[in-house]
Amino acid sequence: MKVVRIILPCVVLGVACAVSAQQPAEHDQPGSRRVVTTTRLVTLFSEFENQWMQAVQHKDESALAHLLGDDFQLWTPETNGPTPREDWQKQAWARKLTSFHFREMAVRSLREDSAIVSFVLSESVQSGGKPKFEAHFVVDVWSKEADQWICTDRYASPLLAAAKRAQPEDRKPSGKQ
Repeated sequence: MKVVRIILPCVVLGVACAVSAQQPAEHDQPGSRRVVTTTRLVTLFSEFENQWMQAVQHKDESALAHLLGDDFQLWTPETNGPTPREDWQKQAWARKLTSFHFREMAVRSLREDSAIVSFVLSESVQSGGKPKFEAHFVVDVWSKEADQWICTDRYASPLLAAAKRAQPEDRKPSGKQ
């Protein structure tokens, strides 16, 4: 089961990236107008993800308890192994989430009781008294237990280029511009 929890989201992430890279951009197709239709699953999991981020924003443990499994783990490239729920929650509570935004959300149902949700999460936070912008590509693994969806795992990788673009540089003019 642990192997499935590690390998399955990695495979889904790889497929999602490959498919995304192969699709032409909307502006590359002259005269075309693309209509994006939100699926039932994207609507459902958008609401769950929004509730999750609002629970973090308001430091609401009871709301978070309804969304995350007891064995929830965060996987990132910066750590050697998973971060347990308790440690992740301490880190989340230690900073102030001022705003958040989801984009490019996709949901893949594996069975009636499991789904993989991927999206780009942009966050503005106050950490150590300083404002900070972060963007991550996120893959969440959701399981349905007793008619309730809970997230068991999150895989998050920072999008460094997006964070650099969003933060204005504080440079003095060199006179060479």
